[in-house]
Amino acid sequence: MKTEREKKVSARTGNSAQEPEHAPGTRLSAILNAAERVFGEHGYAGASMRNIAEEAGVAQALVHYHYATKDKLYEAVFERRSSAINQHRGKLLDALFASESTATVEDVLTIAFTPLSEIFHGEDAVNLALYVQLVASVSLGSDERSRRIRETYYDPIAERFIDALHTVLPGIAREQAVWAYLFSVGARQQAHALNGRAMRLGARDRARKSTAHYSDLVRFAAAGIRELVRNETGTNARSKEPEGRVAKLSSGRTKKSQAGTVANTPTRSVRGRE
Repeated sequence: MKTEREKKVSARTGNSAQEPEHAPGTRLSAILNAAERVFGEHGYAGASMRNIAEEAGVAQALVHYHYATKDKLYEAVFERRSSAINQHRGKLLDALFASESTATVEDVLTIAFTPLSEIFHGEDAVNLALYVQLVASVSLGSDERSRRIRETYYDPIAERFIDALHTVLPGIAREQAVWAYLFSVGARQQAHALNGRAMRLGARDRARKSTAHYSDLVRFAAAGIRELVRNETGTNARSKEPEGRVAKLSSGRTKKSQAGTVANTPTRSVRGRE
């Protein structure tokens, strides 16, 4: 089931990821791939339409014809990938909750952590890694451009996963579900990254397309989310303790404390008079 925001985005953007003009091998695909690489390597400020045209092997006028400004081309990079990713993950969520079997938090996270190589078959792993880098940038960015891209292309699917966590973990509060999703996304970005940092810190080297570590990622995130639920449940239970019991426990601690004070006071007093 789609959120209202997701329906609005779908109506506006359509199914652009599946349009023939964006298919691999077309000029638009070459331009978007080049833009992904240049933006990913140099950032928005360091990229230029001229650099992107050269990387794509096309005339700069053609880039301007399809994407009038750098800002529009930058957003098109996110629209292309996110459309396909969100559609893929959305279908998996639909199938998960349509099944007769009981869905678990691990099931939801496995969908959220779907490796990009399983969605974009045969595409350059370097390009996919640079796309992840771009997503991380807009995820943390506070500028208007990042906020617009985030709200348009990523918040709708985020709301679906937050709702899914609510469904499989009824005890989780909405605020905790939001943080659980954001914490998990942060971990996922590290798993997607192909910058070699894990190996430099001591992890074993892995092939660029290896996804063996994703099962560890699912277990890690699921354990953390369940701990949030346990903590929330425990806090709520303590807050609902009968007042009489709380008062009794408090009184008991007070008496014990006073007894200790009384017992010690004469000793100190006697010593003071000696």
